[in-house]
Amino acid sequence: MFKSGGWKPWEILAFGSLGVAGLAVAFMIFVAPEGEADWQEFAQKHHCVSVAKERIGHGSGYRCDDGEVHYRWRQQS
Repeated sequence: MFKSGGWKPWEILAFGSLGVAGLAVAFMIFVAPEGEADWQEFAQKHHCVSVAKERIGHGSGYRCDDGEVHYRWRQQS
């Protein structure tokens, strides 16, 4: 891999893919959580209830008083 002959195409593809994945994870950790405050405000305003309370073991969203099931980008609660 670190020979004087340079990088092979599969090495460039592998390390490039890892780099792109790392940037995506960094974006989700540092930039996307800014919307969490908006979600909390929305959930309180629209009386949202976890779907897990309606169907045991299936907590993939929140049903709100607008009749829709809303999904957050990360399901922590």
